[in-house]
Amino acid sequence: MSTDTNRRSLVRSDYFQDDPLSFDYNEEGEGEEVDNSGGASNFEVDIDSSGNLLPNKASIGSCVINLLNTVAGAGMLGLPGAYAGAGYVVGTLLLIIAAFFSALGLRLLSVSAATVRSREQDKNAPFTASFYTIARAALPESTIFIDGAVALKCFGVATGYFVTVGDCMVDSFHYILRKIPGQDETTFQEIEDALLTNRDFWVLCAFVFVIPISFFKTLDSLKFTSTMSLMLIYGLAIGIIAYAQGMFDPCEVSNANNAQYYLEDANRELDATIDSCKGETEAFTDSDSTLKNISIFVFSFTCHQNVFTIVNELKNPTQRRVDTVFIFSIGCALLLYLVVAIEGYATYGNDVKGNILLNYPQTGLVTVMRIGITVMVVLSYPLQLDPSRRCLTSLIYAIYDRREKERISIERQTGSGEQAESGHDQRDEMLDNLADALDGSSHDTNIDENEDEMKDLIENFLFYGITCGFLVLSFMIAMTVTDLGTVLGVVGATGSTMVSYVLPGAIYIKLHPSGTGSNSLYFLARLQLTLGMIIIPVALYFVLFKR
Repeated sequence: MSTDTNRRSLVRSDYFQDDPLSFDYNEEGEGEEVDNSGGASNFEVDIDSSGNLLPNKASIGSCVINLLNTVAGAGMLGLPGAYAGAGYVVGTLLLIIAAFFSALGLRLLSVSAATVRSREQDKNAPFTASFYTIARAALPESTIFIDGAVALKCFGVATGYFVTVGDCMVDSFHYILRKIPGQDETTFQEIEDALLTNRDFWVLCAFVFVIPISFFKTLDSLKFTSTMSLMLIYGLAIGIIAYAQGMFDPCEVSNANNAQYYLEDANRELDATIDSCKGETEAFTDSDSTLKNISIFVFSFTCHQNVFTIVNELKNPTQRRVDTVFIFSIGCALLLYLVVAIEGYATYGNDVKGNILLNYPQTGLVTVMRIGITVMVVLSYPLQLDPSRRCLTSLIYAIYDRREKERISIERQTGSGEQAESGHDQRDEMLDNLADALDGSSHDTNIDENEDEMKDLIENFLFYGITCGFLVLSFMIAMTVTDLGTVLGVVGATGSTMVSYVLPGAIYIKLHPSGTGSNSLYFLARLQLTLGMIIIPVALYFVLFKR
């Protein structure tokens, strides 16, 4: 093992397990395990084709950008509507509380990962941190369910991105094509039949565009697209502020004929009267209206599906540096959300729609904002695909491992003889090789070439197969379902709350019984778990029966 630096990481070669065990090297070059008792969490990196160690490459800034891009998505367009339901005082409190518990959940998961590593019997074995491995140590009976919940949540959001693209681009080209001089009613009908105002066409375009950016094996590779996406998000916020501050008329109707046709086509309730688009603003509302919108606040800060991926790629991933990423990401998202929610609600009051872009007039600026949202969600698609792919990979290995061991156990109980036993030994060896690709338990640096090729083949097959299946299935659903409001509401009330509240709290409590860890963290973990168990049924009830 190379010791050309003072601090290196023992690593695994397989892609799906990217969390490390870190070592300090003494003057004789001998590895000494880093003490994680203080909560420092260290994670694994990859090795090159020659078996040499490769350091984690992602900076704090890169990790903040990727995590912030996961948090700050198209869901912020619904926050002004959530404020209308809860009132601006209660809405602001709920937004701050949701940000706090989101950051707490990230902290609980990272500390739990360090705890699981410290309890490993083989201290020299590479450690894999993921929802599956951490949950397997804390809640072994629920691992498959947990991975399925994370994968489903990410899949629902990614599918919603395709639907958003179709809606935004159709509205954008309705405006663009109608601005062409010399339009009449016949031309308007031709516009409706045009390819550029066809929703399915734009969903297909989005599908084609996300294909090349969906096959990166690390999120650090997406830092440039994530940066561009964040620029578009903040550009949207600037546009919302401009309308709220009176720089543009939020009730403008630029052309009566175009407005009337647009009303008939899209069933919008537009009115040329200046003040007709503005409702009252309230500090408080009734409890039912507030409870209807809780899941929106929770959903807005859900990024926990990417926490381990972000940490795995961070340079020198001590707990302090990891916490820095969490604080900056959630803090920036909170500031952005407060601006969008308050200014958007102030512009339209109680008349604000679930997607605030639907309130704005058909103008050039709003069209630019819609196109910006389209680009943003397309660039954010891989950030939902990546954690879902990792969870599905863990599920496949876990199911294969369980079934193969059950089959071997049954055959041995039937007394198949020494020949069968010999065959089982060979199958056990192959199974162990496959399991190594999941849990990183093999630390022999002299891996047989054929075995290494087999692992690569299996990993590539799963990586590309799951990616293609995810892309095609989400595309097909987006092509056939035009309104995912109820579906995404259910996913937000269940998947998001499960990932950001229930799992972090439950995992930490199981790994740190009372008196074995930080008392304050233990109390907060119990509070987070309790809130999650309350939010799920309440939010689900209002999504399904009180819409």
